[in-house]
Amino acid sequence: MHKQLFFEKKIRNIVVMVLSQLLLTLFVGYWLRSQYQNEKEKLTQELGQHYYQTGSELIDRQIYKYIITPILQCQDSSAYEDVQFIGLTIESERTAALSRSIIKYLDENRSYRGRLKDYFKNDLLFPEPDDTTRSILGTLRNYMYQYNINFSSFRYNRTKDNTNNIFDETLFQKMYVTKLKHYNYNVGINWIPDSISMQYESGGVAISRYNYETKQQELAVVFGKYSLHLLNIILPQFIFAFILLSLSAFALIFTYRSYVKQIRLNILRTDFINNITHELKIPVATAKAALEALRSFGLKADATVTEEYLEMVAREMNRLDSLTSKVLEHSKMEKHKHYLKPEETELSSFIGCIVNALNMLYTAKGIQINFIKPQDAIKLHIDRLYVEGVFKNLIDNSIKYGGEKVSIQIKIWEKDQQVFISVMDNGPGIPQEYLNKVFDKFFRIPTGDRHNIKGYGLGLSFAALVMKQHNGCIKVANIKTGGCEFILQFPLTKNDTLKQ
Repeated sequence: MHKQLFFEKKIRNIVVMVLSQLLLTLFVGYWLRSQYQNEKEKLTQELGQHYYQTGSELIDRQIYKYIITPILQCQDSSAYEDVQFIGLTIESERTAALSRSIIKYLDENRSYRGRLKDYFKNDLLFPEPDDTTRSILGTLRNYMYQYNINFSSFRYNRTKDNTNNIFDETLFQKMYVTKLKHYNYNVGINWIPDSISMQYESGGVAISRYNYETKQQELAVVFGKYSLHLLNIILPQFIFAFILLSLSAFALIFTYRSYVKQIRLNILRTDFINNITHELKIPVATAKAALEALRSFGLKADATVTEEYLEMVAREMNRLDSLTSKVLEHSKMEKHKHYLKPEETELSSFIGCIVNALNMLYTAKGIQINFIKPQDAIKLHIDRLYVEGVFKNLIDNSIKYGGEKVSIQIKIWEKDQQVFISVMDNGPGIPQEYLNKVFDKFFRIPTGDRHNIKGYGLGLSFAALVMKQHNGCIKVANIKTGGCEFILQFPLTKNDTLKQ
């Protein structure tokens, strides 16, 4: 019944926890996808901005190369109208007026000539122009507008009128690639030639251009291999998401394990209450029956019978006292309120006396306890009373759970400043799932409603507490050939180092 209820509760909680973790994972996945899409849109905007900015920078360079430079090379103002602007067809009157305005502006600001020369000395110049250079370029463009010299055809768009179009597409592509490398954009660039018209569709990372012939937007540049670049940008979000999911999974697992542990503890407590209630009912019922017989059936006159009944009552009361003492003693030891009284003890003689006494008690029942003495004497500072209780409890457990013809072997050895004492039996052993729980308080190997094996689940827990106060430990393991082995480990220390 307990196992079925425990299994149902585990399944129910596992389902709830898995669903909650799944929902959190879906939310985090949606959030990461949104971050990816946002960065993708941002990347598209930034690449477009750099694209058109590069076009503007190229126009400035073309203006400087094909307009400003010829004007500056002209030595005589009377020859301004004869200045040849490569790739442009402009009336001589506008040519002369434009030349005089530009020369006047640059003569009034002599330092501007050197600044422009420095700025345009490299076709792939970085970084971007400063405010003064940008102001100079803006003024020169205004002169172009003022004299109705249209340079909008410099834009990297397909037009049906290519007059005055001196746009250097090869240089533009070099400048754009250099700019993207400068700003660490790790993307692939696929240029779409003017002769190819591809419909622009949203979803990818691309730049469109306006086709004046079809009056529609079409693809100019398509970017590929940008996923790694975007993933690198949102890497902190990925790390945060991983940490969040890991912490939530850890919290759920920790909560689940704590919950399972609590359920098991409740089951153990229930079993303990059932067992101890059964143990209490027997002496109480026996004493009650004896007293009732003395009172109701007139047995007081018979001194012999009265004595027998009183002895029965006293025996059962002693059982009750022993039971309550065990529980209280365990509680004191657990809270470190009991102080050990260590004495220097020669282990061979100490354990030999315990084995001899138990052999006298159990020989008639066919139980054998063999003690293998070490060759050399081994001395320890121990509390004899409590260590003796540990040995008797281990032997008692071997007898209770060992079945018929129980054989117990005890041996002692010393290694690396540690003393080991082994108590080994030939019984069925301990089920693997309970092997690490036998030292828990109130734990007993489940036997259902059977009460033929007496106990309260305190013996091995008490043994572990005693060993801990001796700065040692107790371990258990199953034997491949059958049975189990408990090993007590004591350090070779003096009594003043024992835990108080």
